[in-house]
Amino acid sequence: MKSFRYHLPSILLWLVVFYFLSERSIFRYQNMGAGVDIGLFENLFYNLIHNAKAVTTLGVSGNLHHYFSDHINLYIYPLSLLYKFFPFVESLLIFQAFVLSSPILIFPFYKKNDFYQWIFPLLYGLYLPIYWIQIFDFHPEVLWIPLFFLFYHFWKQNSVWWILFFTFSLFVKEECALVWIVFAFLEYKFRKKESILIGIISLVYFFLCILLLGELQNSGSEIPLPAHLERYQNPIAALNNLHLFPYLLLFLNLPFLFFQFRNKLILCLVPYFLYSLFSSYEVNKTPFTHHSFVAIPIIILSFTESIENLHPKNSRLFLYLSVFVSICLFIFWGPPSKSYSFRKDFMNPGVSQEDVKTLRTLFEGKSIVSNVPQYLANRTSVYLFLPNHDDYADYLIFYQFPLITQIPPIPKQYQWEQTIENHIQIYKLKEN
Repeated sequence: MKSFRYHLPSILLWLVVFYFLSERSIFRYQNMGAGVDIGLFENLFYNLIHNAKAVTTLGVSGNLHHYFSDHINLYIYPLSLLYKFFPFVESLLIFQAFVLSSPILIFPFYKKNDFYQWIFPLLYGLYLPIYWIQIFDFHPEVLWIPLFFLFYHFWKQNSVWWILFFTFSLFVKEECALVWIVFAFLEYKFRKKESILIGIISLVYFFLCILLLGELQNSGSEIPLPAHLERYQNPIAALNNLHLFPYLLLFLNLPFLFFQFRNKLILCLVPYFLYSLFSSYEVNKTPFTHHSFVAIPIIILSFTESIENLHPKNSRLFLYLSVFVSICLFIFWGPPSKSYSFRKDFMNPGVSQEDVKTLRTLFEGKSIVSNVPQYLANRTSVYLFLPNHDDYADYLIFYQFPLITQIPPIPKQYQWEQTIENHIQIYKLKEN
C-alpha cells in the first residue's frame, strides 16, 4: 500500500497525459488534419499483413519501395500485429500516446524521493516536444524514449538488464546507433568492457544499416547511397535555413534552464545536433516534428543528474524555477495555444467526421491516387496526387477542403465519375 501511495502522483499524471495525447491526435485525424506519414505506416502495416512484404507506395520516391530503403526500424514487424488485430489508425495513435507518456511511470523507479515521485514526472508531462511528436502523425521510432529511460535505469544500477534495453533501443532507427557510439566513448573510463561492447555492436550495426539503406534504394549508381543523403548535399540551402536551428535548441532546452549541459551525457546528442545543423531540409531544424525523439530522454536525464549534484536547497530552487518556465511554455506554445498544430491550414474542425469513414471505405482493394492518401492507406497501393505527374491507379480521389476553391488539372488518363457530398471528387482511369 505504501508503494502504491508513492506511485499515485505519477499514475494520475500519466492518465491525464495519456488521455490528452490520444484524444488530440485522434481528433486531428478524424477532422482531416493528419499528414501523409500516418498513411505511410498504415499502408506499410497493411502490406505486411496481407502481402507479407515490408513495402509501401507512400514516402521517399512516391513509388512502391521497401520501407528499409527509407529507414531501418525493426519494430514495424511487431507493430504490424497491433494493426492486424486493430486495423484502425486510432489504435496506432493510442499506442504512440502510451509510449510517449510511459516515462512518467518510469521516473519513480529511479529513486525514492519526491523529485522522482512528482516533480520530474511533472516536468516531463509539461515537455512540449512529446505533444508535437504526437500531433505530427505516427512514427514508431518514439519507442526509443522509454527504452533509453529503462536502459539508463538498469545501467546505473549495474544490472544486466541494461543489455536487453540497449539491444531493443538500437533497433529503433539507424541514427540511434550514433548515440550509442558516443555513449561508449563517454563511459569507457568507468566501465571499459561494457563500453567496448556497446561501441563495437553499435558501429557494426550502423554500418550494416547504411549498406542496407543504400542497396534497397536502388539508386542505379555504382555506389548506392541512402535515401536521405541528399539533405546534406546542399550546404547553401542548409545555410538558408540556419536561422531555424537556434529555435530548435531553445525549444528543446529552455524548460530545463540549460542545466543539462553541465552533464556529460548531453554529449550523446552531438550527432543529432550536427545532422540537424547541416541538413538543408527544414523538417530537420524545426522542433515541431518527430525528429526530436532522440533528444528527449538524454536531455531530461542530463538535467536530473545535474540537479542532483547541486546543494539540496539550490536543487529545489532550480527545480521549481524549471517547473514555472515549463508551465509558461506549455501555456503559450503548447496545447492551450492556438498554434498547437504543425500545419494550421490542415486543421479542419468544421469538416465532418463522416468524410473519414467515407474515404476509408471507397473502392476497397483498388489502387488509388489522392491528395489525402493517408485516409485511403488501408489497401495495397495508394499514391499521393501531384499535379503534372502521371499516375495510373484505378481511381483518382480528390478531397476538396473548404478553403480550396479550384481543383488542380486532372491528368488526361482519368475521367470524372461521381461526386460525394459535393467535396469528394472521384475520377476513374480510362479504359484503353
